[in-house]
Amino acid sequence: MSNLKVVLWRPMYNKIGHDLLEKGGADVVVVDSSEADELKQVLHGAKALWVRTPERVTADILDAGKDLVVVSTSGFGTDNIDIPAATERGILVVNHRGIGRVPVSEHSVMLLLAVAKRLVWGDGATRDASAWSERSNFSFVELDGKTVGIVGLGFIGSELARKLKYGFRCRVLGYDPYADPRLTRLVDAEMFTDLKEMLGQCQALVLVPELTDETRMMIAKDELAALPKGAIVVNTGRGNVLDLDALADALDSGHLFGAGLDVVFPEPLSDSHRLLKNPNVTFSPHIAGGTVESSIVSSESAADQILAAIVGEMPKFPVNPVAWEAENSRRPKL
Repeated sequence: MSNLKVVLWRPMYNKIGHDLLEKGGADVVVVDSSEADELKQVLHGAKALWVRTPERVTADILDAGKDLVVVSTSGFGTDNIDIPAATERGILVVNHRGIGRVPVSEHSVMLLLAVAKRLVWGDGATRDASAWSERSNFSFVELDGKTVGIVGLGFIGSELARKLKYGFRCRVLGYDPYADPRLTRLVDAEMFTDLKEMLGQCQALVLVPELTDETRMMIAKDELAALPKGAIVVNTGRGNVLDLDALADALDSGHLFGAGLDVVFPEPLSDSHRLLKNPNVTFSPHIAGGTVESSIVSSESAADQILAAIVGEMPKFPVNPVAWEAENSRRPKL
């Protein structure tokens, strides 16, 4: 291949992806800015666009990329790409399935334990020597044997279920109308068709669903109230699935023990948000999937799929394969 332009909106998580694209004959252009207008200016002649969350690929951006054949996400989620608009224009979208399975499930367990053991308080209080006079004022709980509900039983949720069931002897409940029954049977999760019914039994709740119209703000005031008193809530999925004002109310009232949040909406929260001042909330800055290992695999997957698509081969993980079946398909001829 030669003279094949690939635009990266922000650098890939690992340089190995850049190197593989260049080795495959692509001319790689990096736009390290959140300004969409800067991106549009360099899309002329580009065959592929890779986008890193939280940047959003809109219809306007797709219109600027008149030669685009494929758009690649940086991970599994595709909510930052206008897929209907891409399909309408004959542009293929690809993602990278299963890559976040291990790191996000590990991070979810870490947040559950950090909240249960009040790790952030313990670290700070040990450093300033206040812990020994204060520790008897706090309660600490165990994860072992608890009933944990998981919303979203895909690659990540099923791996989390396995870790909780066999590592911590938890009773694992699941809610996901679209779950692959093979995955749920494999991890022996008790599946529910009624979300409120499941919530009523959860001593801890972990949110790892995809962001869709159905899951947006699916956990709000009524859902949090359905949880038993003293429950823990962890979100390592998408910030938009959890109503943060309702969460703050449930924490302030004492209904919830605590919360662990790797994702919020918007990111970052305003300095005045109540949750930032709540000592019963443990935060991390949307890093659950960002391990060294996963960054290598996701960058390799993106490079491989882009190189396949721009010569007309069907990539491994097409999100909208119908885009290449329409009359206006931009699929290159093999």
